Amino acid sequence: MTSQDYIVNTINMYSDMVYRIALTRVKTKDIAEDIYQDVFLKFSSKLPKFKSEEHKKAWLIRVTINTSNNYLKAPWNKRNIELDENIKYEEEKIENMDNVLEEVKRLPEDYQTVIYLYYYEGYKVNEIAKMISKKEGTVKTWLYRAREILKEKLKGGFEDE
Repeated sequence: MTSQDYIVNTINMYSDMVYRIALTRVKTKDIAEDIYQDVFLKFSSKLPKFKSEEHKKAWLIRVTINTSNNYLKAPWNKRNIELDENIKYEEEKIENMDNVLEEVKRLPEDYQTVIYLYYYEGYKVNEIAKMISKKEGTVKTWLYRAREILKEKLKGGFEDE
């Protein structure tokens, strides 16, 4: 397989995941697209070799989270003011979302990350802890707290389970 095929296959396989992680972190479609491009640009320029597909997936998740964090921490980002059009677009988008996803997006950033990795990507607590450089106990606590918040916000939705 050529390096170009390797890059294209990776993008095809993980593009949705990278975009979703970026969007849940930065909450703006345009910025999420920029982060998506940055992640795959880093991937294609470094062409890292991985032990397995899981290792590659974990690397892409970590790079996406780090790139999103860098954007959110940037001083120039704190001075940005959203345009009315963006605000209206985001409000319309949230109104059309599923209630669960809407509430997940309202969780604190750390809770969002662990909920996404645990439920959407299927990682175990110990794997998440390694990816985000936290202790397993911290990840378990964040998952517990996030579930409690969601249970309260979505009363009636989980009581039968």
